[in-house]
Amino acid sequence: MKFLQHRHSQSVTILTGLTLGLVATSAFSLSAAASDVKLSVNGEEVEVQIDGKLFTRYTMKCAPNKPVFYPILNEEGNHLTRRWPVEPDAAPGESRDHVHHRGLWFTHSKVNGVDFWSEEGPVGKTITTKVSGVRSGTNRGGFTAETEWRLPDGKLIAKDRRVVAIQALPDGGRTLDFDITITPTDGPLLFGDNKDGVFGLRLPDSLAVNPAVKPKVAGTGHILNSTGLKDGDAWGKHADWVDYWGPVDAKTWGVAMFDSPSNFRHPQTWHARDYALFTVNPFGLHDFNLGDKGAGDLTVPADGKLHARYRVYFHRGDASAADVAGHYAEFASGRAAKK
Repeated sequence: MKFLQHRHSQSVTILTGLTLGLVATSAFSLSAAASDVKLSVNGEEVEVQIDGKLFTRYTMKCAPNKPVFYPILNEEGNHLTRRWPVEPDAAPGESRDHVHHRGLWFTHSKVNGVDFWSEEGPVGKTITTKVSGVRSGTNRGGFTAETEWRLPDGKLIAKDRRVVAIQALPDGGRTLDFDITITPTDGPLLFGDNKDGVFGLRLPDSLAVNPAVKPKVAGTGHILNSTGLKDGDAWGKHADWVDYWGPVDAKTWGVAMFDSPSNFRHPQTWHARDYALFTVNPFGLHDFNLGDKGAGDLTVPADGKLHARYRVYFHRGDASAADVAGHYAEFASGRAAKK
């Protein structure tokens, strides 16, 4: 299936409006090192290169029932997500649990009672139908993707619009902003209380705090959230942000995720497992021991919309060295990433 592509000057205006001016409200310092961020559409993929090197691809080719960002590479070319199962033989000895953990993705395990999270059995699918607003530039780029949510029998129950903005930072870090608006198409949309959701990624085994399945490279990573909780204690808790870091090819790299203050149920809850699964999930309140059964349920009316906005910050060093708290403050204020 080929993406329908639209490239015109008005797309940029629409894109920046949906992201609350995040891309356009702050000019990048001319004194900072400039990077060439280039986006291109190749068949079913949107490819992002920074200074001629692959950063990521947004693709339907790497998972059977959802679009994902894969691979995600740092400026040195190291993978910041687990490679199995997309590249099953690329890293011998990697953990091989949870086949549906592929790259960076958005979906949920209980939508109108249907599992869109897993891959086995009768599962729902999120399918990219159009990409528009593709833009490249100095230090920044982005695109908009439209998605259909379909039941196992093919019935359409929702559509969404995903606005993605990429920024290259002078120190080699990257940010990926993800702004999503979900619209029901066939009556109300119920996001059910379940821990398995919604926006997140599977990190390399080396970043795990306590690998559930013993890989060849044991994890020596750490987790810290905005309230100060660490490692396994951060799971299922409310927080503005969570940071996960550890060794990547003998150097310390980390991935932080930010929850926008404008999001529903902010600060949201985090399915940040110590075996390197890392997601933000505002629907899992009962599973997180934060309420009675169904406490996390959320119904989007037939004539309503559900909107959420997140940032993923790929950085050198631990949470302190990368000033994750400072970067979150910039994000929360609606300004571009810290210089």
